[in-house]
Amino acid sequence: MKASDPEPAEALRRAQQALTTGDVVTARRMARKALDSPREKDTAEARDILSRTDVAWPLLAYGAVAALCFLLLVLVAVLRSGPA
Repeated sequence: MKASDPEPAEALRRAQQALTTGDVVTARRMARKALDSPREKDTAEARDILSRTDVAWPLLAYGAVAALCFLLLVLVAVLRSGPA
């Protein structure tokens, strides 16, 4: 670890603080740094933060399918409302 990097306990504290304020990107970055902690409790807490802030890929896939269906419905409506 670089000398300018915060130590794992400090990184974990910053990760918790970022998670509380809603900054998920910073929380994940700091939790990854805290994984290097020699303390098992800190490592487990960092893994917990990473698992809670993971992207819900199935939800994104369902959203993409729903958006595609909506666009198809709009396209059908536009094509059917053309000149007779």
